[in-house]
Amino acid sequence: MNNQVPVITGTTATHSEVGGRSVLNLAKQNFLGFMGHSAIESAATSTLYKYGTGTCGPRGFYGTIDVHLELEKKIKTFLNAEDCIIYAYGFSTISSAIPAFSGRGDLLIVDKGCNYAIQTGLTLARAEVKWFNHNDVKDLERILQEVQQETKAGKRKLTRRFIVIEGVYFNYGDLAPLPQIVALKKKYAYRLFMDDSYGVCLLGSTGKGTTQHFGLNVTDVEILTGALDSTVSSVGGFCCGNPHIIYHQRLNGTGYVYSASLPPLLTVAAKAGFDFLESNPSLLTELHKKIELFYKGLNKLGQGFMRVRSVPPSPVLHWELDPSYASSLSRLEQEKKLQELVDLALTKDLLLTRAKYVESEAFLPPPSIRFSVSVAHSNSQLEEALQILATLIPLVFSSASSSSSPVTEEKPRKRSTKG
Repeated sequence: MNNQVPVITGTTATHSEVGGRSVLNLAKQNFLGFMGHSAIESAATSTLYKYGTGTCGPRGFYGTIDVHLELEKKIKTFLNAEDCIIYAYGFSTISSAIPAFSGRGDLLIVDKGCNYAIQTGLTLARAEVKWFNHNDVKDLERILQEVQQETKAGKRKLTRRFIVIEGVYFNYGDLAPLPQIVALKKKYAYRLFMDDSYGVCLLGSTGKGTTQHFGLNVTDVEILTGALDSTVSSVGGFCCGNPHIIYHQRLNGTGYVYSASLPPLLTVAAKAGFDFLESNPSLLTELHKKIELFYKGLNKLGQGFMRVRSVPPSPVLHWELDPSYASSLSRLEQEKKLQELVDLALTKDLLLTRAKYVESEAFLPPPSIRFSVSVAHSNSQLEEALQILATLIPLVFSSASSSSSPVTEEKPRKRSTKG
């Protein structure tokens, strides 16, 4: 596989400068087109002159600035949540929230498709973890019933119990069956953790996320987290819940207590993004149309070799090898095929990325190419990308290019045997 990472020397909302060439970028997560947005950049620039580049301290130690409180209030109002707290880094939000509310002796029932940030939170919590099959409501209820029976029989103490899911699964590009999960958590008296980093600002008629998409209230989820990088093109994360849940994190959320607070210019940029979306909800309709267009186009390109794993309106689209073709290949050989497609695409001025995972991932998703469609992409640009991919598929999957290097080049990844 080509181990050379493309070096970007310039960027716009839709393109990047690579090797002196302007290439169409379908890898970066600029879903709402806020990267390079003039109003947002202007707000961030004026904030830079007023406050400087950073706070030089955590929120509880001289790191709280008025704009932090304004952003928390904005997100709270935008989502119709009871209260909100912001973190300086998206990854640390859910990985801090989980251990803040669970520990040894507690029980976490988790979807096998959850991202690595959630898995990190599980490790830090040191609670008992039971995994249910990805998006399998029947398997979830099976585990809930087993726990209930053990509790009634006196074999299990009554402790804090949570169901942990994503609204939109980053590793798969599909949506959680949220109405059924909410019904189960109420039936069996659990609390629900949901990371909606790819739902809030991207799903629902006004961008309130996966809850709005399914016609639910944000308060149906006790602890809801999200990220500010992929949605409003800033940095950081947030957690919504009732005032007790939020106050507890200000004392026990490690990513909040021990990290320097979010730089003011990025805080203001995030708030400006929420403001603009609130004033222009039609952005979401336009984004969903473009996701649907690209999704249908990818589905037509498979030719028995490729298929789309994701479903609209997920903003994250995974394009993977068709199982009938992939079954004869090792994982390394599958990754090499996809990387060959990515490398060839760059020669045609199309920048893509292969989804990559750490070795400690609990349940490794199938290899794939991950697309991120932006509202800034024109229909003609998306069609151009599809045409390029259509010309590359015969090259990558022809008999002349089907040979692969020995599998022994890479050590097997460590996989969890739980679940």
